[in-house]
Amino acid sequence: MTSQIMAVFYLNELDHFIKEKLHIKYYIRYMDDGLLLSSDKKYLKYCLKKIEEMVSKYKLKLNKKTKIINVSKEGIGFLGFRFYIWNNKIIMKVRKDTKKRFKRKMRVIKMGKVDERKALQIINSYKGHLKWGNCYNLLKN
Repeated sequence: MTSQIMAVFYLNELDHFIKEKLHIKYYIRYMDDGLLLSSDKKYLKYCLKKIEEMVSKYKLKLNKKTKIINVSKEGIGFLGFRFYIWNNKIIMKVRKDTKKRFKRKMRVIKMGKVDERKALQIINSYKGHLKWGNCYNLLKN
């Protein structure tokens, strides 16, 4: 719980900096994980430098997983989803391992190995998570 409060408190200024000063249109952050999406690799390198400078004021640093990649070629995994760029739009699909876990849990529920209360918790948890992505068919099935 305290890590959530700290993430909001410390990274709020960074959120505003990225959106208002760096003018990054596609920015996503959850806790201490974040994504910046842009078609300009050179500008992303500049942003990375500025972000490193900003977080160093708080004696923080970006971890070694921080990198600039071509999302349109390989996509990027984040919070149980895989993000792609398709026809200049960001597509968010559920990751394969998340989909497998979801289907496995649904089979266990159908077999009656989970009590009704626990089953509803599992189903509602996945519904809440999957509604954010392009997962209509998965939820429907």
